[in-house]
Amino acid sequence: MAKNKGLGCFQFSAIVLTSVVLSSFVKSLLMISTLTAFGFLLLSISMIYGRIEHKKTKKNAWKYVLYSLLLLISLVGVKAVLNNLPTYQENEVKSNISEDIYRETIFEKGDSIVLLSQQREWKDNYGNSFEGNFSVREQDYTISKKEYFDNRSKHRKFSWGNLYQSLAVADTPRLDLILKKLEEIQASQTLNRFEFADMVVTFIQDIPYALVFESHCESPEKYEPSIRSILERCPDCCIGGIPYGIQNPVGFMGNLKGDCDTRTVIIYAILSHFGYNVAILNSDYYKHSILGLEIPAKGTYKLHNGKRYYVWETTNKHFTIGTLPRSFNNINHWHIMLTNTQHHAN
Repeated sequence: MAKNKGLGCFQFSAIVLTSVVLSSFVKSLLMISTLTAFGFLLLSISMIYGRIEHKKTKKNAWKYVLYSLLLLISLVGVKAVLNNLPTYQENEVKSNISEDIYRETIFEKGDSIVLLSQQREWKDNYGNSFEGNFSVREQDYTISKKEYFDNRSKHRKFSWGNLYQSLAVADTPRLDLILKKLEEIQASQTLNRFEFADMVVTFIQDIPYALVFESHCESPEKYEPSIRSILERCPDCCIGGIPYGIQNPVGFMGNLKGDCDTRTVIIYAILSHFGYNVAILNSDYYKHSILGLEIPAKGTYKLHNGKRYYVWETTNKHFTIGTLPRSFNNINHWHIMLTNTQHHAN
């Protein structure tokens, strides 16, 4: 009898280990969370093993089930405590996001996922109304920003066009929830190619303008009059410490803080995903960035490699394709930094 003393601990450890190993398979099979799969296996194996041992040795058939329940209660308690701790990630998100962003939790492939969401209602340039809930995963927001910051030294060697392309390519897969919602709107309202492009651009135009600085945001009096007036009207319309003064697309959708090239890059990414020929135009003279779209239209365009890219202002509402504000409407001061056709060709 002395030799069998204490074997119960080893047997229960074996049950726990088996449950851990098999939980990923059960999770994918039943589409439940990892903890739920582990708990299901742990209780099931404990019950089966307890009955087998009871038949052989007449020992308590339920002791392993009781051990399992105690372990699961402890794990759930620890998880609840950890979920309520103010983590760095949550603090970082809260410090930057617009008040129009809220956090919500959904279940995705059996796991609990936190989203940064925005409920949006807007009109396109022709009076058509749209609405929807648009989200990015909080984890994607944090990871994409970290990758962007970690790659600053590599990006420093890039031209503006290559930087824009790099941000668009890296972030497009993480915009999947927003892309899906835009696709749903297109289908429900049977939008044609032009109408869909206008819906996407006005979706971004509708977001209030915010300054994006590579340095930290400072008090309004420290800036030139044009910037000072923005910050005096809206002290929170600024985000600082961002590489090159441009937010990555997922970062922008997670906090709604974006200026001209932040907006042109996300529209470039979205419309490229849906198969449009898109360009980004910059002007050192005007210190601004706008979109270019090759599509049947009227108005001002930039000719590039035989294609007409009609210009589109993205920071102000109500500007239609082919029109620019008088303050920067000389097309000779605009230069194409990037087209997705050149990257498709490569």
